[in-house]
Amino acid sequence: MAIIVKKFGGTSLGSIDLICNIAHRIALEAGKGDSLVLIVSAMAKTTDELINLAYQISEHPSRRELDMLLTAGERISMSLLSLALQEEGYSSISFTGSQSGIITDERHGNARILNVNAFRIKEELEKGKIVIVAGFQGVSQKKEITTLGRGGSDTSAVALACYLQANKCEIYTDVDGIYTADPRIVPDAKLIPALDYSQILALSYNGFKVIHSRAVEFAYKYNIPVEVKSSFTFAPGTMLVNEKSFKEEDMEERHITAIAHKENLISYILPETEKSIHLLKNWNWEIFKYTVTDQQIELIIEDKYDKEIRYLLNQNEISILKTETGIGYVTLVGLGINLDPSFLAETLTLCHPFHIKRIQHSEKTIELMLPSSEVKDCVCTLHSAFIGSEK
Repeated sequence: MAIIVKKFGGTSLGSIDLICNIAHRIALEAGKGDSLVLIVSAMAKTTDELINLAYQISEHPSRRELDMLLTAGERISMSLLSLALQEEGYSSISFTGSQSGIITDERHGNARILNVNAFRIKEELEKGKIVIVAGFQGVSQKKEITTLGRGGSDTSAVALACYLQANKCEIYTDVDGIYTADPRIVPDAKLIPALDYSQILALSYNGFKVIHSRAVEFAYKYNIPVEVKSSFTFAPGTMLVNEKSFKEEDMEERHITAIAHKENLISYILPETEKSIHLLKNWNWEIFKYTVTDQQIELIIEDKYDKEIRYLLNQNEISILKTETGIGYVTLVGLGINLDPSFLAETLTLCHPFHIKRIQHSEKTIELMLPSSEVKDCVCTLHSAFIGSEK
C-alpha cells in the first residue's frame, strides 16, 4: 500500500466550496486504498489578513507573537478539510505542525527543520485514517511554536514525505504545473512535463513561485518523487526528476529551459563591519541576492520588508550607505547557457530596448537586473525569442 503526501496551497483552499471540492476528489482517490497525508496552507489571503491585524496594533510586532498568530490560519484549513472528508464518509484527523512532530530551530518567522518525528501520523495511517497536517509550522526544541517562512507548507510536505518514506509527494497549486515562464505574464508559456531538480532549484532561487526552493532542496537531497499539479483538475503536471533524459541528437544542445522573474526589490548597501557580519549570522529575512565588493555588502530584498529591515539596522546601529528601489530581475535558466557567449550576445541584443543595470551568471543561469517596471515586457521578449518558436 502506497503512502502519498499531497499539499494544497491557499488558493486551492480559498473557500468552503473549494475545500469541499478537494475533499470530494480526495474521497475518490482514497477508495484506491493508498494511505493519504494532506498538508494544507492557510485559506487564501488569511495570512495577509492576520499580519495586517498585528501591524494595526504594533509597528514592530514580536516575531514570537506573530508565529502564534499566523499558525491559526493553517489550523482553520486543516479542521475544515477534515470535517469535509468526514462528510464524504472517510475517517480523518487533523494535526498542527507541532503535533506532527516537526522540530525546528529557534528562528521565529523563518525556522529551519532540524528533525521530524511524525509517529502520531504513522499511528493514524495504520488505523486507516486520512491525516491532515497544518503546513508552514513546527515547534522548537524549547517547545515554542515556530513558522517556516515563505513556502513553508511545501517544505512541510516534502519533509514529511521523507520521514514517511512516501511513494510520492504531490504539490497542488492554481496552475497546471511548471511552465517555461509565468503563464499569467506569457500566455503561450509551455507546460514542462518533467524537469530535473537542479534546474527547478535555479528557477525557484530566482523567483519562480510554484514550489519553494527549500522544498526542492529536501526532495533533491532525499530523492523524493515530487509532482506539481493543479488542484482544480488533478491532471498530470510536472514531475521533478534526478536527471533529464536527452534524445541522442540533443546530447550537447544548449537551450533555455525556462525564465524566472522577480519584481519589487530594494537594494541596501551596508559597510562590511563586525556589526554587519554579526547581524547576518542572526538574519531572519529572505535575501534574494547579495554581493560583497570593496568592503561593502549589498543586500537585495523584497521591498515589502523595507520598514522592518530599516528598523533592524537602526537597532543594531548599522548605517545604510545607499539604497535603490524599483529593482527587478529576469533570469534565464538552462544547462550550459552560462558557458556559451552566444546566449549572452543574443540576450544583449534582445534587451537593447530595456535598461539593464547588471548581468551576472551562476552554474545554470544568466541573470539580468533591470527596473521592476520593465520585467514583464522583458520576460515576454526573451520567451518569444528563446522558447516561443520551439515546437
